[in-house]
Amino acid sequence: MSCSMLRRITRGSLGVLTATLLAVATAGTALAAHSPMVVSQFKMHDLSRNDLGARTGDTFITRKQAMEDLDALGDAIAGNSSYIWSTTFPYRDMIEQIKTRLPAKVSVNGLSTQVNKFVRLFGDDHAQVVDWTKRIPQGSLPFQFGKSDTRYFIFTLAPAGFVNKDFPYVRSIDGVLIDEWVRVAGDIAQGPYSSTAARESKGYGLLPFVDYLRGEMGLPIKPDAVLEMVSENGRESTRMTVPVSAAPVKRELSTFRLPDESRLLEGNVGYLRVPAHMGDKAKRFIATVDQTMAEFRNTDALIIDARMSGGGARRVLNSLFPYLMKADDKPYIFNVVKLRLPENDPDFGPLAVFDDDAKRFLYAPNPANPANEAEAYREFAKTFRPVWNPPADKFTDWYFMTQRPRADKPYYGKPVYMLVDWGMGSAGDIFASAFKGWRNVITLGTPTMGRSGQSVVFPLPHSKLGVNLSTMASFQKTGERYDTAGIRPDIVVEPAPTDWFGATDTVLERARAMIAMRLADEAAAR
Repeated sequence: MSCSMLRRITRGSLGVLTATLLAVATAGTALAAHSPMVVSQFKMHDLSRNDLGARTGDTFITRKQAMEDLDALGDAIAGNSSYIWSTTFPYRDMIEQIKTRLPAKVSVNGLSTQVNKFVRLFGDDHAQVVDWTKRIPQGSLPFQFGKSDTRYFIFTLAPAGFVNKDFPYVRSIDGVLIDEWVRVAGDIAQGPYSSTAARESKGYGLLPFVDYLRGEMGLPIKPDAVLEMVSENGRESTRMTVPVSAAPVKRELSTFRLPDESRLLEGNVGYLRVPAHMGDKAKRFIATVDQTMAEFRNTDALIIDARMSGGGARRVLNSLFPYLMKADDKPYIFNVVKLRLPENDPDFGPLAVFDDDAKRFLYAPNPANPANEAEAYREFAKTFRPVWNPPADKFTDWYFMTQRPRADKPYYGKPVYMLVDWGMGSAGDIFASAFKGWRNVITLGTPTMGRSGQSVVFPLPHSKLGVNLSTMASFQKTGERYDTAGIRPDIVVEPAPTDWFGATDTVLERARAMIAMRLADEAAAR
């Protein structure tokens, strides 16, 4: 089957397209002649275009109404944002620039894309327009993107495999180098100040939206896309013409095909799977973790697999971490925060804010704090130096979160290896940062996404767009923020391309090999 057959597939026929793409993997392909690369016109701070939203389902407001919405957004940032002072971004000036370019009849979907790009520009990794990807043109490439070292490849999950196994890597799309597509997708989907892991992970999800990205990059909108694909050895390439699907490929955390269940591995190693930090999977983990840890009590080592666990709440962390604490361990502080003081809220009280069993932050000035935890904070504060100091007149004093030993969770003192990756964010970042550097724990994998901010949605009055903004400045025990940084593992282990669609799991195998070597060395030393 030749690549030219792809041209005859109708727009939107995803099932047929997937089968045909996989058939190309076994077909003969010709070397592609190189042609000059096209230059993208995308500029990160150009927020002037109101014509980049989806036309289907769009609504319109007047220019005056859009300007009032932008003023309301500026007021929401001024009165509530916890990260606007972490950069020097002139948000009021940028809002005025957007206003001057608004048309008389303003597209709400177009305004969504403008505002979404705007709030990505000041280092708040939770900031976004709610459901913004539903308001962009939906024309998409019918596969997913992954990365191996510095090369990007395309694959499908059903059926699982490379789109073209003979030429798996993407050099360009529509004549534009894939690196530029990745840059644009990362700038839009996450923002320039975000961690590399956050930019790439969110960019992977946006890359298939080829029609929207074409609009941002100044490229023509066409019914198909031309991909230049490269062989494993990098010496050969071919061109592949792919119809653009009317509906997007849904990107889920099913990537990597990780299990939900824990189990005992060969070699007497416990495999404790943390599949999520919210929802039914998190509830099941919390309900069963005590039984699972009892079953693993006599294992020689433990692997905690938290990859692709997302974010949510901290109850999963609270249910597990005490197993790694000795009965005489002092309270362990791993996360400190300051809350933005809300303007015009006379009922705000700092002591009642975190009345939540998932977080249980203690307010440092509160004299009623338990004595041992208050003492732990005083010791911690002696050496804690945040990378950025939130302005004192705009924020509360410090809150701190601790882990404490629990008699009902007996100490597990064997080696622990935690697997982490870019599929962990927010509560997932907190989870990884709590374990990193703790006794007997080695983290391995790839850096986490990096985000923590107690986000709140602020509705705009006329367009009814909801804008998510962080209201809490959150710091790791090292003084780094979570936003812009993420958690870098002790040992970086990149997944192999075949890991992405579940054919292999080289990160888990690396952890098992490290454990086997460690146990063998310990046995030889006895």
